[in-house]
Amino acid sequence: MPDQLFSDRVSILEYFHKHGILVSPQALNIILERSMGSLIPRLLSQEVESAGYIDDKTVRKLIRGEQKTERMDYEVNLPDIRVNSTVEDFRKMFVSRYEKLRKIVSLSGTMRGSMDIRTAKKTYGEVKIVGMVSSVDVTRNGHKRVLLEDMDDSIQAIIMKDKGLSNELIIQDEVIGVIGSVSRGPGEPVLFPNEIVRPDIPYRVIEDTGKEPVYVASLSDIHVGSKTFRKDDFRRLLNWIKSSDKEAANLKYLILSGDVVDGIGVYPGQEDDLELINPSEQYGKLGEYLSEIPEDIQIFVMPGNHDVVRLAEPQPYFTGKLKEIFPENAVMLPNPFNLKLEGKNVLLYHGMSLNDMIELVPGANYTSIGKAIEEMLKRRHLAPKYGGKTPLIPSPNDYHVIEEVPDIFITGHIHSHYLGNYRGVRYVNSSTWQSQTDYQKMMNFSPNPSIMTMFDLHSRSTVIKNFENP
Repeated sequence: MPDQLFSDRVSILEYFHKHGILVSPQALNIILERSMGSLIPRLLSQEVESAGYIDDKTVRKLIRGEQKTERMDYEVNLPDIRVNSTVEDFRKMFVSRYEKLRKIVSLSGTMRGSMDIRTAKKTYGEVKIVGMVSSVDVTRNGHKRVLLEDMDDSIQAIIMKDKGLSNELIIQDEVIGVIGSVSRGPGEPVLFPNEIVRPDIPYRVIEDTGKEPVYVASLSDIHVGSKTFRKDDFRRLLNWIKSSDKEAANLKYLILSGDVVDGIGVYPGQEDDLELINPSEQYGKLGEYLSEIPEDIQIFVMPGNHDVVRLAEPQPYFTGKLKEIFPENAVMLPNPFNLKLEGKNVLLYHGMSLNDMIELVPGANYTSIGKAIEEMLKRRHLAPKYGGKTPLIPSPNDYHVIEEVPDIFITGHIHSHYLGNYRGVRYVNSSTWQSQTDYQKMMNFSPNPSIMTMFDLHSRSTVIKNFENP
C-alpha cells in the first residue's frame, strides 16, 4: 500500500488489522500527529507481530531511532585518583597547579619574555613574571600587598591604591602573570605591577553547523530519598523524555552532576528529613527512575557532597554494587571531569567551591552565581583558594585546573539556576529537584527547582525546560 494512503485513522487501522495487529489509541495518536505514514511498515517487526500489539512505547522508540541515526560519540578516560595522600602530595599538588597555569599564562602574547622571580629581582626596567599568590593584604597606607612565589623564589608586589589595579580581585593561591618594574632599596626588591595577566579563557565563537540538533541535558542535586524531593516534577521530566516531542527525540546525552541522592549523615538531624533512610534504597529508587530513560540516551553520573563517596575532592566515581544499581546506558564519572561529546569539551563540576567563591567575589551571591563562575573560568581553576569550605585531598596532580578550554561548563550544588556565556563558553549552574529546605529558609534563599537545561552540540542554541508543577 503506498505511503500516502497512511494519512488517516481508518487506513492505518486497516493496514495493521490486515497483519493481525492491534494499535493502542495513544500509539495511533502519535502516528497521526507526527505524520509517520512512511514509517508504518517499519513498525511490523518480528517482536511486534508475535505480540500482536503496538503501544506508544514502540512508536516512540521508532521515532527516536529515525532521528538518532548517528552513533554515540563520547570519550571517557577515567583518571587514577589515589585514595591515600602524603604530606609530600601537598607540595606536588601546588607544583602541579603552578606548572600547568604558568604554561597557559606564558602563552599570552603580553607575557612573552617572562622570567623567573630570582632573575627579575636583578633586572632593571620592565619585568614579566608568573607567580602563585601566597598571601594578600593591605598596608597601613591602603596599598594592596601581594606575595608572589615561583619554584625558587618570592617577591613582594605592591599595588598602589591610586592605580587602576587597586580594585583587581586577587585570590590567595591563584596563579597570575605580572608586568611591572622592580624597585631596589636597602631591603628586598619590591615589584610594582602595571598589568596583571591571568590564564583566562580565549575569546571564541560558537560554531553553528546547521545540522539537526544534538542535545546534552544537565540535571543536578536531585536528592532522591529526601522528603522534599520533587518526585512529581521528576516524573513529568521522565515522561517528557520518553515522549514524541521533537526536542526530546534530539536528546542524546543526559548528565547528572552530583547529589543524585540525599545520603545520610551529611548534617545533624538529617534522618528526620528523609523519606528513605538507607542510602542503598535511595540509589535503588534513582536506578528505577533512570531505567525508564530510553537506551539510546547516554547517561553520565557523577558524585556530589551528599553521595556515598569521600567528601574531599576530587571525588571518585561510583563502583562495585553501587554502580550495578544504574542501567547499562549509564557511565560513572569522577568529580570534576572533562567529558568529550561529539568533539566538544563539556566540563563537569558539582560545585562545592562556589560557597567559597561567593564570599570571595564582590557582588556574587546564590542568586547571581554567574559572577563566581566566571571568576573560576578567568583563573582556569575550579577551586582557586585552597581550603575554606571546600575539602580538597592533596594529590600529585591538581585535577581542578581547567587545562582544556571548555565549550560547555556545567556545575550545580547551590540549588540555583543560572545560565550564562563567558567568552564563548556556555555555562549553567544547574537546577535542583528538591524543594526549599529548612536551612535555606533560615538563609532566606529560595531555590529554582525542577529545571533542565539542554545545550545543542551543533549550534549555540540552548533550551530551558521547566517541569515545576504550576
